Amino acid sequence: MEDTDSIMSEYYEKHIVTALIGITCDTKEIDTVSKALVEYSNVEDVFLTTGDFDIIIKVKFPEYSKMKDFILNEISQLKGITKTETMLVVSTYKERGIKFE
Repeated sequence: MEDTDSIMSEYYEKHIVTALIGITCDTKEIDTVSKALVEYSNVEDVFLTTGDFDIIIKVKFPEYSKMKDFILNEISQLKGITKTETMLVVSTYKERGIKFE
């Protein structure tokens, strides 16, 4: 049986990997975390939010393994982040005001 990384890499092989990542932070560190996140080139958007997450970011990567590395070795190391939840985009119908067929 294939491992999850192989399956995900195969699925996204010919597509840019887009994900929304919900981040929970120590409230004293929200500004520091947000300012650090905007510096990553693969982070397209950073939103301070209400609800289940303090911050939601939209990221894009050329391949699944690079996104996984970003989550495990980059943002998880930022001081103040207590939890992340990643939601992979399967299909895009509209983005930045542009409709997709």
